[in-house]
Amino acid sequence: MTPATVASLVFFVFSLVAAGTVEFLLRLFAEDAGLNRWVFASLPALFSMLFALIVYQNAERKIKSLGESVSRGILVMLLTWVSFASLASWTWCGLADFGSCLSHTLIISGMIGGGPMLIGALGAGMLTGVLIIRRPRPRLE
Repeated sequence: MTPATVASLVFFVFSLVAAGTVEFLLRLFAEDAGLNRWVFASLPALFSMLFALIVYQNAERKIKSLGESVSRGILVMLLTWVSFASLASWTWCGLADFGSCLSHTLIISGMIGGGPMLIGALGAGMLTGVLIIRRPRPRLE
């Protein structure tokens, strides 16, 4: 498996857990927007999976320390946060008042889900870094 695929799976799991910790608030927001709550709660995990695939391309050559992987993990979660807030603003407010609604959604979602997303970014970045740096050597046969 490529490092980008490993990173996407790790970030999917960590983001799903982070979204699960604030699922009660996502459920209320999804019901207000008229969406299925399970789909709405899994969207941050799917976004982080997508961004991890992009950010961790060619990571086996670029990442040499654990700090580089953690900083990429924080970037993945920041992109996930902005994308989820944009989608939530679009579904809730529409395009007419998108700008002001996006700013409010970014602030509120940052206050509510910022802690779990940060912990998820640090955990997923560290685990991905360990898996990339400590890749097993190919077997000689």
